[in-house]
Amino acid sequence: MYRAFTTLIILFWLHGFCCGQPIQRSRELFEHLLNSSTYNPYIIPTCNGNENLTVKIGLAIRDIVELIEVQQIIRLKIWMRLQWKDCMLSWDPTQYDNISNIVIPYEKIWTPDITLFEGVSDEANMPDMDRYRAYVTSEGVVSYNFATIITSVCRVVVTYFPFDSQICLLTFGSWVYTGKQIDLETGGDTADIGNFQLHNEWNLVDTRLRKRVAYYLCCSDPFPDVLVHILLRRKPAFYVVTLIFPCFVITGLTFMGFVLPPISGEKISLQMTVLLSLTVFLFLVQDKLPSDSDHFPYLAIYFAFSMLLVCLSSIMSGIVMHVHYKSPDRYKMHPKIRSLFLDKLRRLVCVSDVKVPCTSEIIIKQGRISHSVTAVRSVETHKLHNYNQPTPRGFNDLMTSSRENQGRTSIGNIQEDPEFKVQEADVEQDDDSNDWELLAFILDRFFMGIYVLLNLITAITFFSVMLTNHDIQLE
Repeated sequence: MYRAFTTLIILFWLHGFCCGQPIQRSRELFEHLLNSSTYNPYIIPTCNGNENLTVKIGLAIRDIVELIEVQQIIRLKIWMRLQWKDCMLSWDPTQYDNISNIVIPYEKIWTPDITLFEGVSDEANMPDMDRYRAYVTSEGVVSYNFATIITSVCRVVVTYFPFDSQICLLTFGSWVYTGKQIDLETGGDTADIGNFQLHNEWNLVDTRLRKRVAYYLCCSDPFPDVLVHILLRRKPAFYVVTLIFPCFVITGLTFMGFVLPPISGEKISLQMTVLLSLTVFLFLVQDKLPSDSDHFPYLAIYFAFSMLLVCLSSIMSGIVMHVHYKSPDRYKMHPKIRSLFLDKLRRLVCVSDVKVPCTSEIIIKQGRISHSVTAVRSVETHKLHNYNQPTPRGFNDLMTSSRENQGRTSIGNIQEDPEFKVQEADVEQDDDSNDWELLAFILDRFFMGIYVLLNLITAITFFSVMLTNHDIQLE
């Protein structure tokens, strides 16, 4: 028991001798570097008065949180990478058991006030910037890497929506120090996108980092900054399925307005329904995109032109219905109209020369005949079911006339009536009575050809413009 206890004490002593000494040395190094008498974290560390401090700026793009087109704001999750040389934080590793690096909290050392000029975050310009630690080497090189989510302005150009590409510009620079105190350099020509997470709407195509020296009216000294260009390309499949394809389908329903006969009464109502549907799709595009008068989307132009074509088709249908229901007794067709439309235009739209019966007049006359037949039959039914009740005035005369003409049906009686003979004479008028309906049919076919031609021109123009190679490339 005593030997086991002695062995345990020796092991603890050896562990403290081997491991405790490096910890002690690190503590001594930390106290040596951050001694308040020699180091001040609020003063820029310049050992030579004529030299400025060089800060390298690099970043890695981790994720696109969201791109709000209406507000023209983008939120990115990035890893900022800052590096500079602090001559006050260098040491000789041989004096500290060959310790060549040390980790120091953010608030203990001087850090550059790098600011995102396009930042619009309500909380902070770069949130969580002060929650990480710096990595310092024995040569005094400080590497400060931190993760943050930035909210920046991104000008959205929606001319080719949903086949568009966007360039978002980020400007990083010092807010207080001029170029005489701090010089900025890029940590590479491009940003690191090796750990980028795929987004469901946008593809990260390319990035560029460029140094720029700006001059402002407030100060005569130069202010260097680093410009970060981010090229994004939209994935259009979702909007093609939910916006463009339904618009083509709904616009195609307008053709049914020219196919339906005028007596159906649904020609204009169908086209008004199509017009309202296109208005809904135009509102969806308006809610998705910013109100930009300089770059109007071609998709919205296509929707607006399609609505104009639907309005034009409604006017055409109104003309056709007006011509179709013209009375041949009151309006005689002019010979020039007959020659132009019934002869020449009829051949152009491939309408046969067979005369079309005047269906509207026939329906009206037949409706009157059926109404009279129904009246006679209802009187006979009334007599059979009410034989004990007094007979209405004139009923006996009507029944007597019916008995005298046995062998003929009630419809025959009505047809032999002089009034209905006049009506049949109206229906069986000369062949010119169907010219207005024939003209309406020819105009309907002609207007349909015009609408189809304009619709094809609009669709071909839209697709030729949208599918043209307009990809943006970073220089």
